[in-house]
Amino acid sequence: MKDNYYLALADDVELGNKIIIKRTIAKLFMVATILLISGLCVVRLNIGNKQIYKLMLIAFLTIYTYTAKHFILTTKTFNQKLRLKGTSGKITFAYLILLIFLISIELMNMFPLFKLQFSKILFAALSALISAVFEEFIFRGILFNAFLLLFCEEKYDILCTSIVCSILFSLIHMNNLTSQSFISTVGQMIFTLAFGLILSCLRLWSNRLAWCIALHFLQDFSPKIISTNYGISKIGLVILLYFPIIIFVLICIWIINKRYLELRKKETVK
Repeated sequence: MKDNYYLALADDVELGNKIIIKRTIAKLFMVATILLISGLCVVRLNIGNKQIYKLMLIAFLTIYTYTAKHFILTTKTFNQKLRLKGTSGKITFAYLILLIFLISIELMNMFPLFKLQFSKILFAALSALISAVFEEFIFRGILFNAFLLLFCEEKYDILCTSIVCSILFSLIHMNNLTSQSFISTVGQMIFTLAFGLILSCLRLWSNRLAWCIALHFLQDFSPKIISTNYGISKIGLVILLYFPIIIFVLICIWIINKRYLELRKKETVK
């Protein structure tokens, strides 16, 4: 039915069966851990022949995508896209303006790339694509579904899931400490926390993982991705810019979660 809203995971998992839920959560966590470790190992391989390395990355991306799609259960949050009206519609509109602004900045950051050699542009595109697919399938895909099942009995399960997955997404960037300073890494972690919440909200609004991958690709497709320093050293500026964004996007996610609860309540009354 058009007005029937529920979590898309309910099509694959019996949400009323706690044993099945626990088994599914354990399976998703195990798959996410294996994929995460394998991905971190592959990108850190030191292979002298660049052509062989590129072919290896393409092979990894293909196998990884197939495996992740097989185990993810669903790339949707809801069985159908939520109808956002009133307050939820207005706050979503404000979120979309923020999104357009961020995309505009990311597109401008791309321009210096096209001054480089064609081979470097291709490598940057491949690196950005791998980063986007790898991280989105784990943090807005498999782990998102795992935590959504874990919090399924909580009132604000969607908000809790978005927060936890964004924190984990931020923490995983600590692995860059091997190639950049501590301050730069902290700056990057604050940014990735904000970006993770933006991506989580995008998954909720669009009800698709593909848009998260596309936005992540745009963010990473810049000259920075072919350098060894991805960090942001100006911590004060990072806090000033991204803390308000973090608060705003948290409000957006909370309102979307609240709207979902309202729609579910209307169905119960009917």
